Amino acid sequence: MEFQYTLYAPDKENRWELKEYVPTEADLAFAKRFIEWNNLDWGVQRVDACRNEQGELLLVELEDLNPYLSLLELTDETRQNFVKAMKKSIKKALEV
Repeated sequence: MEFQYTLYAPDKENRWELKEYVPTEADLAFAKRFIEWNNLDWGVQRVDACRNEQGELLLVELEDLNPYLSLLELTDETRQNFVKAMKKSIKKALEV
């Protein structure tokens, strides 16, 4: 697993207006559980979650087939890093 980026919707009324978010170690551990369970050797996995009133993360969706990646909402550096990682993943998949 290679973490790339995290986005969140700061305004519930405009949930498609996403902003970059620096995840905590607990946030990453939450996502990692589902990524490990999904057991893919290559590709992109997107873990969608929401927080309950107590601030705990709840799984909404685990997306690994045609995930919408919201790349336009990222900084240029984050977007370029993602593209490099994606190229690496595709090359790995083609070697199998």
